[in-house]
Amino acid sequence: MADTDLVITRHSEVGAVLADERFVVPVVGGGAPPGSLAWLRGAVCRFSEGAEHERRLGVVTKALEEADPAVLRRRARERVLAGEEPDLAPIAALGEALRVTDLDALLGAVPLAASGYLTGTGRDGADAAVATLARLLGPGPDEEVANRIAVFTQACDATAALVRAVLPLSRRPEARGCPIESVIAETLRYDPPIPAMRRVAREEVAFQGRRIAAGTTVTLDLRAANRDPAVFAEPDRFDPARREPPHLTFGTGRRPCPGADQAVQLAAGVVEALNELETVR
Repeated sequence: MADTDLVITRHSEVGAVLADERFVVPVVGGGAPPGSLAWLRGAVCRFSEGAEHERRLGVVTKALEEADPAVLRRRARERVLAGEEPDLAPIAALGEALRVTDLDALLGAVPLAASGYLTGTGRDGADAAVATLARLLGPGPDEEVANRIAVFTQACDATAALVRAVLPLSRRPEARGCPIESVIAETLRYDPPIPAMRRVAREEVAFQGRRIAAGTTVTLDLRAANRDPAVFAEPDRFDPARREPPHLTFGTGRRPCPGADQAVQLAAGVVEALNELETVR
């Protein structure tokens, strides 16, 4: 019998799906009114495949090339130390790097737009927030503007969630003396801020002894894969000094996260600042 839904938990199998072009992201179609949340989702690389994805990814990659990870880390740290909300400091640092002229408008709009970016259902005001971001990050062709917006919406909730996960773990005895990058890498394995990814089989696939029907939604359980005992010794132990293969939280294979370095350094800057502020209290 063909699968109608499938959850994959083993590290090797998750990696194999992410490398296999027969498994694609759930695609969001275009045609929505410009400046709306639906328009944004239908125009970005995250929810597209093939030539569209490659073209849109190029816009994201070009924007990220302007955002030096070391500078992002320094500015995120400085902004938190100066009193900025920890959830907003990464957005502001990224906005500075990409030369956004109205940071206040950016900080007001990004969280609202991000609230529905992954699901399509945002908080009240999400459409208006996307329209604001289109004005801030334009002018330009719709696709280019949408993918510049995506740099911020993808960084927003994911970076905030990463900081919330890293902060308490960074204060544990196991983290003492470890570089913050190692603490973040182990947090991404131990407690990934995005615990799962989804792919869709675009054709019938024989995979690891299973027959997966075309159209099947495959859930990749990153939390389980990152604690696979076949890969990680004592997988339920938090250990920033690990030397095993890397976690899968930023993806691998066909579509690794293009902003992984920036995300790690933004989180590092915020966590460093919060730990400094805690020390002086």
